[in-house]
Amino acid sequence: MEKRKILLIDDSEITLAMEKAVLEARGYEVRATPSLVEFEKILQAWKPDLILTDIHMPEAKGTDICRTLKNEYNTQDIPIVLFSSLNDEELSNLAEQVGADGYLSKANGLDAMGEKVDELVQSILW
Repeated sequence: MEKRKILLIDDSEITLAMEKAVLEARGYEVRATPSLVEFEKILQAWKPDLILTDIHMPEAKGTDICRTLKNEYNTQDIPIVLFSSLNDEELSNLAEQVGADGYLSKANGLDAMGEKVDELVQSILW
């Protein structure tokens, strides 16, 4: 079976590297970037099955990225998951406001992140 493809954007390169490693260890093909410009370049050349975006970044807010992608013809069908250190209630509200397909909290740790991504992939993509 083909690996599910995840595009990950997070402004912290250290966090990004750890998140990428966790997801690759779970069998995903992951492209990751801390830059909005690089994110857009990757998205033009590679179609992910799922996009994970941090919310608080200096170049752009993940909520704005989500809104934009959900309104673009070529990306509107790609599921988007917001992730942040905010609590679940705040994340849930933000996800609903911007039309995200899911959310996950960094506060739960990297192991929980991998499990939650597996759950989201199962519920969103199948």
